[in-house]
Amino acid sequence: MDGGQAALKKATSQPKTGKSRASTGLTFLFPGPDGWEAWSTEGGQVRCVGPAPLPKKLRPPSGSVVCLPSRAFFSVPIWAPVVEETPARDLAALALERKGMLGANPEAAVWSMEPIRTKGVAVNEQGEPVVRQLDASAILGVPFDENWIVEEASRYEVAGRVLPPPSGESTAILRRELGRWVVDFYAAGRWLHTQPLLEKELGSAMAVELGALLAQLEGEGVLEELQMLVLRDNQSHPEAATLLGNLSFPSRIESRLPPRLSGQPWNLPPPTLTERRLAKAEQAKQRKILQAGCLVYAVVMALAVVYFSIPFFRLKMAERQLAAISADAEKIRAAAMAWREAGALVQTQMNVWEVLWQISRPLVEKDPPQIEGVRLTQFEYNGKHVFLTGEGKDLEQTEKYFNWLKGNKELALYQWSHPQPRLLPNGNAQFQVEGIPPGVAPKEGEEGGTDANANGS
Repeated sequence: MDGGQAALKKATSQPKTGKSRASTGLTFLFPGPDGWEAWSTEGGQVRCVGPAPLPKKLRPPSGSVVCLPSRAFFSVPIWAPVVEETPARDLAALALERKGMLGANPEAAVWSMEPIRTKGVAVNEQGEPVVRQLDASAILGVPFDENWIVEEASRYEVAGRVLPPPSGESTAILRRELGRWVVDFYAAGRWLHTQPLLEKELGSAMAVELGALLAQLEGEGVLEELQMLVLRDNQSHPEAATLLGNLSFPSRIESRLPPRLSGQPWNLPPPTLTERRLAKAEQAKQRKILQAGCLVYAVVMALAVVYFSIPFFRLKMAERQLAAISADAEKIRAAAMAWREAGALVQTQMNVWEVLWQISRPLVEKDPPQIEGVRLTQFEYNGKHVFLTGEGKDLEQTEKYFNWLKGNKELALYQWSHPQPRLLPNGNAQFQVEGIPPGVAPKEGEEGGTDANANGS
């Protein structure tokens, strides 16, 4: 055993279960003798991490290659006729369907194939030569063990296709796979068939099983005379000598070799993985639609906030401007009120004494003489109104006094209003009258007419 093989044996026989550094090369999740292994290259050197009970325990990086064990697929070498007008895959599908390997729905079967060699046979009824092609095919088993699914993987390969085959036209590799012995057959350096063995121990019984399997493949014309069988394992097996001694074809023992991709890689994605990826794609699409909807909603809400906040800021700015001029406005209003008071003293119709005289004149001068029996009990005057109360001997005399106030040319400047007088127990009519000067708005609820009642009755 040379130095490279010794280093590989050391790396494989010492599994690493702790945290491993990220690999810079392609990572293979391979079904090893005692469990799943992660083979990778880092700095040009081969590293093996494992074994682990499941591929996910190895924390594979994105883009890894999952090498499917023999129990995950059916290996079927088939002979199919060569027809120029029909693709080779369609012809292989017909051959598999005739064997009943594609199930009830051939379109949904997950399988792959690779041409191995062609062979001419006797001519047909038309006198044309018939050529057949040997295809190596693999069909995924249903149901598929979901514990082997790695969604981050870039492709799923047959384990035997990623192993370097022995040199020769017709060779085979005997290896342990997840605690079980399997044999891989190769033709011209290409994977042809993988067969799990029934025997669990190396010995004469396994030699008989290998001989029967080889005879079957040779009888079907799938495999020609086997040139070499290589037992690859990094553990010593004392019974291996008994096995190799009972074989009728050449054989030898080698150390394990790291997996590698062949010239034309396959990809056998499990149906469950395809469903998961489709579901994730649909979820991503819905997530994008939801995010777009949330973005549109956020934009609309932002525009609404801006739209409704503009009047608010304008109001605040107006309040700030009004607050800035409120002191000056108060001075101007005080000056205006002062001028109004002064104008009331100068203007005859706004002079308080003149107004008091005009209001009480009928009572003093008996003018008009028909207003009798009316007396004033209260007189109030300011810049906003003239307010007075009094009593009349009856409603008729009170109404005459109201008409006189409204018709007095000296008091025509005011807008007079009064509620309905109230009758007292002695028969007198108690009344209220209010006069509003020009430019002053009457108080809300106080603008009454002759129908208003002061006592609320």
